[in-house]
Amino acid sequence: MTVSRQWDVVVLGSGPGGYVAAIRAAQRGLRTAVVEREHIGGVCLNWGCIPTKALIHSVSLYRSMKSARQYGIIVDGLRPDLSAMVAQSRAVSRRISKGVEYLLKKNGIEIIWGRGRLADERTVEVMDKDGARARHRTKGIILATGGSAETFPGLERMGPRAMTVREAMTPSLLPDRLLIIGAGAIGVEFAYIYACLGVKVTIVEMLDQLLPLADHDVAEELTKAFRRLRIEILVSTRLHALHAKEDSVEAILMKGSEEVRREADRVLVAIGVDPNSSGLGLEEIGVRTDRGFVVVDGKGHTGIGGIFAIGDLVGGPLLAHKASAEGMVAAETLAGMDVEGVDRSLIPSCCYSEPQVAQVGATERELMERGEQYITGYFPMAGNAKASAVGSRVGFVKLLFSGHNRLLGAHLVGRHVSELIAEVALCMREGITADRLGSLIHPHPSLSEAVMEAAEAAEKRAIHV
Repeated sequence: MTVSRQWDVVVLGSGPGGYVAAIRAAQRGLRTAVVEREHIGGVCLNWGCIPTKALIHSVSLYRSMKSARQYGIIVDGLRPDLSAMVAQSRAVSRRISKGVEYLLKKNGIEIIWGRGRLADERTVEVMDKDGARARHRTKGIILATGGSAETFPGLERMGPRAMTVREAMTPSLLPDRLLIIGAGAIGVEFAYIYACLGVKVTIVEMLDQLLPLADHDVAEELTKAFRRLRIEILVSTRLHALHAKEDSVEAILMKGSEEVRREADRVLVAIGVDPNSSGLGLEEIGVRTDRGFVVVDGKGHTGIGGIFAIGDLVGGPLLAHKASAEGMVAAETLAGMDVEGVDRSLIPSCCYSEPQVAQVGATERELMERGEQYITGYFPMAGNAKASAVGSRVGFVKLLFSGHNRLLGAHLVGRHVSELIAEVALCMREGITADRLGSLIHPHPSLSEAVMEAAEAAEKRAIHV
């Protein structure tokens, strides 16, 4: 056992929560180290957010080129090159991971390779790949170890027929039939990727719609788009059992009391995320957990010494940008600054299939359940000139306003709507009213005009609908 020098902050995990926390701590003058066991950038940069978006871009480009003739472009011999798509996706991840490593070093942050755990309130013990252990004394600790995909009992018996998310991102061959269990953002994005490449996809969701946390009309718009891709959608359906056959998997599904069977070449389970909290030494020093998630206050403090926790480790929403925001709050709190905690009602969430889905704030379902009165501003993308120009008239912008015309929530479906949602979140935070948003001049032609017109629609004065 060796003992390292004293740190001000040690961060466990270098994902979008951990590395951002470390950089912000260093910017505030704290001597900072990051403990990482596998990849700089964590799951998001290496096996999640980034490589999936690179794959989505590749398959969307392929899909667009198949219909290029309508835009005056003739393409002969068009075909997807799966290995090249995967290689491009992996190259993007490596480039960004190396960029983050450069940023850590540029800010004077030491990277400690190995698996970390808490020895006490002020000591992190790290075991490297060779089993050697070192102890690092520190004034503050930020736990940012993220989460891992939930699994299904018996899935391990499926052998190579069961795909992990990592395997789904790096296929060497495409299956003819793919069964996806879970229709959250991960399941939906992989359904889109594989369907665009010609795979017969069936997606199963226990709740009553795709993207269960989305408003119903948002899910319906996505459902229509997926059916045009010939994706089979089974909602209100739960997985009962999986059986391995000689060269396939048979799924026993239950739709109410009705048994439904589906056979596929491969199965991907995307039902959620479990926190990576085991083996961290939490119980030994009194850090509380709830179903594995670390219990923290509004600024990420665990209630024990200088120990903070952020990101997927503390629960939903399980989003990279939420982890980054929490990381900055934790770092600045450790630096002695008086900062506000993260307002979870203002965290946007996005799904990057085509069409994209983006939302922030309350849903109509939530407002109705709370008995709140609201006004809806709705504008279809079919009325947006830029959407017509780029050949994507699918979707809409729906803004929900209070009786005083303050934004309560926003729900967008369509091309590139993930790029529009931050404007709406800013309006929510700053209390911008419908008339103020509607009077803000947006560039023409642009997809962002749909946000302006939805605000105008709430005042019953939209122009293009």
